[in-house]
Amino acid sequence: MQKIPLDLAAPGMKLAKPVTKADGLVLVGAGVELTTTIISRFRASGVQSLTVQGRPVDLDDDGGNDLERIAGRLDHLFRKHGQDRFMTTLRNMLRRFFAERIAAARAAEEAEAAAIAAAAEAAREEAEAQAAQNRISLVDDEPDGMPARPEMADGNGASRENGR
Repeated sequence: MQKIPLDLAAPGMKLAKPVTKADGLVLVGAGVELTTTIISRFRASGVQSLTVQGRPVDLDDDGGNDLERIAGRLDHLFRKHGQDRFMTTLRNMLRRFFAERIAAARAAEEAEAAAIAAAAEAAREEAEAQAAQNRISLVDDEPDGMPARPEMADGNGASRENGR
């Protein structure tokens, strides 16, 4: 899941969270695939950013290392409580919590990618099997008495040779 500015939104991205106006009115729900029409309506409604599934945009925010960013933020927030055992324990619990959430989110993304790849492979194999089943033999294996190429007939039903 990634929060991106509306200017970086592209058709085909899927929303991870609903998009709302400043007054809380929901414009589009989660799971909707973006189109150019939807993006232009967001612009007209004053939407500044949206949250999409996955990490489709490289924002140069070191987003690949979320845990270090969160840990740094926790250290900053708890900087005045360095000697307090309770606050140190709380900070460590929060670090573990966010580490588990990040690991779970990455595992879910990897599982989704694996499922998509497996579905694509199954569809490819099914298409190959269907093509093999429908394949026409190129070997001349017609029963005796049947021509390898159908004869052309004139308007009266009588057969005629090509070109005459």
